[in-house]
Amino acid sequence: MKVLLTLLSASAILSTFAFAQPVQATQQTMDQERTRTQSEVQNRFRTMSTNELLEKRGTMTQQRDREQLHQELQNRYQTMTQDQKRKFDQHPPENQIRKGMGQGSGNMGGGMGGGKGGR
Repeated sequence: MKVLLTLLSASAILSTFAFAQPVQATQQTMDQERTRTQSEVQNRFRTMSTNELLEKRGTMTQQRDREQLHQELQNRYQTMTQDQKRKFDQHPPENQIRKGMGQGSGNMGGGMGGGKGGR
């Protein structure tokens, strides 16, 4: 019985190590993919003109893309023309994506009724 328990324990330990290797390799692959994707986005913004970047402001739907676009514009701020600086400093951007009705304000309806009943 002891031999059987020892064999089962050894088997369980070995299978744990065998399973851990693919999981670790998968995590490394995911990290590499994430780094590659971030690099591609940054390179995409670096190849655009400042005017193209300014036109992109307010149109990004992913937070990471917005941050990288803003970082690239910050890097170029010293070389911008006065008109470009004005566009960059504008809050919110003139081409910002508008949220649909009822979103963002936190107020739901304002319809009739509400108050104390029976009046």
